[in-house]
Amino acid sequence: MSSFEQAQTRRSRLKRAVIPDPGPIRTLTKATLANTVGNGLYMTISVIFFTRSVGLSNHQVALGLSIAAAGGVLVNIPAGHLADRRGPRGLAALLLLLEGVAMAAFAIVHSFDQFLIVSIAGAMCNSAGSSIRLAIMARFGVGEERVRIRAFQRAVTNFGISVGTVFAGLALALDTRSAYVAMVLANALTFVIAAIYVTRLPEMPVIDVVRTEGNTRLLVVFRDRRYLTASLLNGLFWTHFAIQSVGLPLWIVQRTSAPRWWVALLLLVNTTMVVLLQVRFSKGTGDIVVAARAFRRSGLWIALACVLYASAEGASPVVASIVLLTGMVVHTLGELLSSSASWGIGFGMAREDLQGQYQGAFSMGRGLIGIFAPLVVISVAVSRGLVGWLALGAAFVVMGAAFPPLARSYLREYERAETNHGGGAGD
Repeated sequence: MSSFEQAQTRRSRLKRAVIPDPGPIRTLTKATLANTVGNGLYMTISVIFFTRSVGLSNHQVALGLSIAAAGGVLVNIPAGHLADRRGPRGLAALLLLLEGVAMAAFAIVHSFDQFLIVSIAGAMCNSAGSSIRLAIMARFGVGEERVRIRAFQRAVTNFGISVGTVFAGLALALDTRSAYVAMVLANALTFVIAAIYVTRLPEMPVIDVVRTEGNTRLLVVFRDRRYLTASLLNGLFWTHFAIQSVGLPLWIVQRTSAPRWWVALLLLVNTTMVVLLQVRFSKGTGDIVVAARAFRRSGLWIALACVLYASAEGASPVVASIVLLTGMVVHTLGELLSSSASWGIGFGMAREDLQGQYQGAFSMGRGLIGIFAPLVVISVAVSRGLVGWLALGAAFVVMGAAFPPLARSYLREYERAETNHGGGAGD
């Protein structure tokens, strides 16, 4: 095969991995791509920007992010419920615009109080928007198709992040306030572009959540113990994203001899792998049992990554860089499995007539843990080194192992309910 043919083949594979067929899913994918280029700019430089340019300490950044996450938790389920009742499209576009304003405001932050206020506003918009976008995806398919749609969004998310990461690497190399602020403002602009694409989605039917069960229907998900348990476990598992976004950049800069720009390279490796492999890894996880087993395997991969990250401390620059790179590859394999598994569990265990509310609860699980995740990662791993990394790794193994018995319990109850009165396990 010639070099030209090989290049054509690679482009074809990339297109299949991140671009769905023409239609509303492609429109939604364009919105995701526009926004996540900005996410790549921001997530790569944010912690370093706040510590080196704004002048906040590591613990101030972690505390601010944790408090903001707590504010975001408050809006997950109400936002999902509102999406069921009023329709998700307009709400999703509005929240993207509001979050863009919050992101732009970071450019004028000069104190912890200002940082906290802006972080809370941004987190609330982000949490509400996340729940509503999941409700949108639930409208476009069922079962395996929903997982595939979500996988496309995840793949294009990481493609967009990888593009943003390249430019953010330039800002890290320059290491000036002007370069960092440029990244922050560019990120804010992408929210506006994404909102425009969301308004081009077709109208979605409103689900009448009041007529059959009254206002108490807002609280239905709180009576579904298995789903809430799955949401909490999934949230705990998502601590590994705090390792990538908060813990690893600080670990590299403060505790290893690897170059500072290695942060951008590792995130680029992560996003590239997700772009190329996420749709493939999602196959089969529309089945709840398959998804639960994927969670179990993911825990083992991420635990191994924690060991590798810890091993970089005290090593030479070359060795540390290689070990960190290997750790990121292993970590990403775990991420691919856990992401697909979370969609299979989150969509599959939810009530079909209340997908917005249930997706809000699933997002709430991540939000609750997000309150503590940055502090835990910094306090346990970055501050304590090897012992802390080993403790985190062991926790992922335990959490992953908890999903298969939960899935079996859900299916037994679902089958029993179907046999008795044709209802769902969450009724």
